[in-house]
Amino acid sequence: MTIDAAVAWPRVDRRQKQARARKDEAPARSADVSQVGQALDRPVATFVVDKEEYVITAGDVVAVRERLVRPYSEEAVRELALAHKRAERHRNMPSVERERRFWENVEAIRAEAIAQGTAIADPIEAITGD
Repeated sequence: MTIDAAVAWPRVDRRQKQARARKDEAPARSADVSQVGQALDRPVATFVVDKEEYVITAGDVVAVRERLVRPYSEEAVRELALAHKRAERHRNMPSVERERRFWENVEAIRAEAIAQGTAIADPIEAITGD
């Protein structure tokens, strides 16, 4: 054995032992990662909006909370997660369908305001005061 081999061999041996140790730890680490993933997939809230069901997971809540600059209640963060999920789902919707839904919502809001007496049913009323 040469002097270079004698010096290098302990380092190589130590690296091989470290590699074996990491290989032995890999299944445990993989299981830990799986458990974290399952915990993030756990549903924490379900909302029904416009007859569509939205399931909010712990992962959705974590993702929203990371973007916030100040703390909010758990309910507020879940509602923000709902808004993000709705936007994501509607992002792929054709523009014609989005526009149709928009005008349906405008009409529904207007009809509700008229029923409550906070809006004018006929635009002529605004001019004549009748």
